[in-house]
Amino acid sequence: MNKGNDYYRPSDDTFLLAECVKNINGENALEIAAGMGYISNLLKEKFSSVVATDIDPDAIREADKSVLLVCCDSASAIANVVFDLIVINPPYLPSQGIHDLAVDGGKDGVEVTLKMLNDAIRLLKYNGTIMLVTSSLANYNTLFAYMQKLGYKTDIVGKKKFAFEELLVIQCKR
Repeated sequence: MNKGNDYYRPSDDTFLLAECVKNINGENALEIAAGMGYISNLLKEKFSSVVATDIDPDAIREADKSVLLVCCDSASAIANVVFDLIVINPPYLPSQGIHDLAVDGGKDGVEVTLKMLNDAIRLLKYNGTIMLVTSSLANYNTLFAYMQKLGYKTDIVGKKKFAFEELLVIQCKR
């Protein structure tokens, strides 16, 4: 993971997610945990409106200002709008606590992702799509079970293998 200036910079997970969303288009898109907004900048070419959120004000200051940027936890400050596509690159590494907001995902590596998924579900159009990144080091089966319980079909649409982990992009649709 490439972390500098105290905020998360685009890395392998970002580039894998970008590859998975590059052919999706629509009216409104939201990127949760946008960091510097790499994905949001790609989405602005395919969507009429793009909103990016991040908890880190430094990342928001550094992001390209051509999309609407909101500094908040997950998407807690977003209301009264629905999105065709919601993209999430959460912190997903298992950790004993949340010490580094850029990478610590909680005990099973999915606790932060589950919070972001709840915000995403609240803001997703009925026929919309959620795309999120996780790691083979995280208990990602919990994410599948949670989304399936809520009536979503889940698929792995992208993978990248490393010596110590495999990155996965999960697509969730109704």
